[in-house]
Amino acid sequence: MSKPFMEAFGNVCYKPAEQQNWSGRIDGDTAENLRWHQLITCVDLNAVPLSLDKHIVFLGFCCDEGVRRNQGRIGAKDAPAALRKVLAGLPSHMQAAIKIADAGDVFCTAEDLEAAQNELAIRVAQILDKGGFPVVLGGGHEVTYGHFNGLKSHSKTKKIGVINLDAHFDIRPLVNDRGNSGTGFYQIFKDAEQEGFEARYLALGIQDISNTQALFNYAKDKGVQVIKREEIFPENIDRLISQIQGFANDSDDIYLTVDMDVFAAAYAPGVSAPAFHGIVPDHNFHKIFQSLLQLPNLKSIDFAEINPLYDIDNRTTKLAADLIFRLVNNKR
Repeated sequence: MSKPFMEAFGNVCYKPAEQQNWSGRIDGDTAENLRWHQLITCVDLNAVPLSLDKHIVFLGFCCDEGVRRNQGRIGAKDAPAALRKVLAGLPSHMQAAIKIADAGDVFCTAEDLEAAQNELAIRVAQILDKGGFPVVLGGGHEVTYGHFNGLKSHSKTKKIGVINLDAHFDIRPLVNDRGNSGTGFYQIFKDAEQEGFEARYLALGIQDISNTQALFNYAKDKGVQVIKREEIFPENIDRLISQIQGFANDSDDIYLTVDMDVFAAAYAPGVSAPAFHGIVPDHNFHKIFQSLLQLPNLKSIDFAEINPLYDIDNRTTKLAADLIFRLVNNKR
């Protein structure tokens, strides 16, 4: 965190969006020539009243304290800024009724991950309450716990389904009673037990080499639906899509989280924990991803673990931008 920022805002976790973060080439001002930086609206979630109806709303989560606690490669806190630079130059192909907005960033200050997650929950709930569709730009995968709590606060539902594209389960127990980037789903399940709601979890892209047998056992005990990396092949895609749709149909609301280490390292080298044998983002994967975007009860999405420090040629950032591009153009 820069000194000027701290002097101006103090020890706070939220900073509204700034138009200066969105710039790029201008090919013209007619509809067919516009790029995202010419269309984005920067908003302050503290503004009242503020309607975000029909808006896809970006919110940065500038935090990798959970990655640090989990002994991973820090650097993901800088991913929201890196993503905005790529997103700014994307051409507009979206439906006229759809708008894009930037709600700013949630920061982790003084290594206080829990405060950052609480702030994220508040801001995600605000976006949903105001009619927007949140797209959270992580940040480490500690984003999960805060994001989920924001959706839970908004929806009041008893049955939230989370679909996690990830090489890892992220259901490890707390360390010294503190969470990290690998504990999000453990924390969600513990809260479900204590608060009496139903948390449902589908993990897609899981690799044996990235998870202990104890984690598989815990996942089975909690009824987690698991789709392993090796199950993603052409002849099996329709079955997997059917499984995903069945999972969604049995949930009231769906939250989709994409940990970029789910992809093979050649396509996503800039992550906190690379998975060399991850998913190849080819036609087969995109059929699955498209089915996720078309779920009628999909309420929010985030992208986690992008680490610009290790991102060769911005491959990981550009891959995430491609997925976001597909999301925006899929909305109606």
